[in-house]
Amino acid sequence: MIRAPRPGEIPLLPQIENAADRRYARAGLRRVVDMPPATIASLQQGLREGRLWVAISPLNRPVGFALMKLRGGTAWLDQLSVLDCWQGRGFGATLIDRTAVAARALGFDALHLSTYLRVPWNAPFYARRGFAEVPRGEWPRTLRVQVLLENSHDHPAWRRTIMRRSLGGDG
Repeated sequence: MIRAPRPGEIPLLPQIENAADRRYARAGLRRVVDMPPATIASLQQGLREGRLWVAISPLNRPVGFALMKLRGGTAWLDQLSVLDCWQGRGFGATLIDRTAVAARALGFDALHLSTYLRVPWNAPFYARRGFAEVPRGEWPRTLRVQVLLENSHDHPAWRRTIMRRSLGGDG
């Protein structure tokens, strides 16, 4: 089930992100594990603005979340995290779909994100969910600035890309 988080669940979300990020070490991206997670303030803002959702286990506990931000006229999937033991059960795909529906309701025709190339649970995962890589020469200024910001946190630029999912009538 996907729903808005309860205020008391917000402090769990950075822990979920940190736990989910541990798998990056196995892909040679230890720096991702060392990066700080989404801030409580950012998550609380997402909740207030209706752009934060949690995936809930059968025991009604958060096992993943998605946070959408609006960046310079674009809908941006800022964070998607699902605990390892809950991956492969459709939570990530359902969180993406919920985010896409919200972006469409706000009048956006696309949902964007940045991700790692050639990491199975990143670009290939998103491609199977309707996202396509945006050629670097077509990145709008806002998205170029976003990637520069990410690179300043030691994301290796050559392994990163921006992807876009069209939000036509089927959202």
